[in-house]
Amino acid sequence: MYNRPVGTVYLLKRAELAVRSCMEVALLQFDLTPAQMLMLFRLRDHADLSSAALAREIGVRPQSMIGLIRPLEDRGLLEREPSPKHRRVLHMRFTPAGKKLLADAIRVAARIESELLQDLNNKQVEGLQEALTKLWSRAESHDMHPGSIREKARELMRDHMAQTQRRADSGRKRA
Repeated sequence: MYNRPVGTVYLLKRAELAVRSCMEVALLQFDLTPAQMLMLFRLRDHADLSSAALAREIGVRPQSMIGLIRPLEDRGLLEREPSPKHRRVLHMRFTPAGKKLLADAIRVAARIESELLQDLNNKQVEGLQEALTKLWSRAESHDMHPGSIREKARELMRDHMAQTQRRADSGRKRA
């Protein structure tokens, strides 16, 4: 059981901000922000995500997505098309130029990551990745995580609807 004073999450945030700053400079050559890079990286493996789902994946508000997407679309890196399943949902896909840009940006990001982790041996990197994966999983399942709160709200709504339906059915049987 962890019982040290608060500080680990603070260090994690400081490390995240420092890494983000390095990535901001490295991605300038591609005219990408770290948020755009993360969006493209996630989109590469999940092309069927709506922009709202993609926003949740990368930790931005759905309203912010147009500010990330539009510049890439204007540059001919992404195209949007209506979903065959949902008329109001637009799916994004890479253009050939977008695929090339992402591949080049991933190579640069991998180089930066390698440079930042160069003082750690393989066992330390594996331990760090394992610890971060556990922290991520625990945070996403925590009661205070918005996804957890949304799921609880859905459960409450389903229970409420089921109770309402049972009352209505019971009332019809008595009548």
